[in-house]
Amino acid sequence: MTIEPIPVGHKTLRLRQLSPKRGPSFSPNLYRWMRDCAHFYTDGGVAQAVYRVKNDSPATSYLGAGTLVIGIPMHGYPGDKDFSGAPLIGVLCKGSSEPRVCFANLVPDLELVEGFWDRYLAVGRCAIDPDHNEHFLGGARFQEHGDHRTCLWCGATQHNEHRQASGAARPAGVALAA
Repeated sequence: MTIEPIPVGHKTLRLRQLSPKRGPSFSPNLYRWMRDCAHFYTDGGVAQAVYRVKNDSPATSYLGAGTLVIGIPMHGYPGDKDFSGAPLIGVLCKGSSEPRVCFANLVPDLELVEGFWDRYLAVGRCAIDPDHNEHFLGGARFQEHGDHRTCLWCGATQHNEHRQASGAARPAGVALAA
């Protein structure tokens, strides 16, 4: 009987690298969840990775297409398709109080978000929302310049399309927790 090894989400990542003390782009709630719920290897690295629910997969009925989840495939026995983790939005909103659960047969419905941790280390929460549609709590994210705005976390510049016809500003997305 061969059991597949648990994959490594990032080979050298250390918890201190995720600390919100590094800047406002780093999620305090993701840090808390990783501190309390994630598996870090003693010689460096973390098992957790971020995955996206595939479109048109059975999991879309209860998680939604494109939903990001954080965790690990179980690989407890040959053919094991269970996934241990949590929806990333729950982690961002609730931190370590978002429970890690076992999702039966979820692995075939997921695709790995390649390079997530490297991108998160470089630009923080912009790795979660690269289109800059969401509003995160815990630090100013944008600097407005007339009809453009610049992300203070990653440096991306966008045309402001989030104005109402009256000229009054309205949010471009739903406010998320830290």
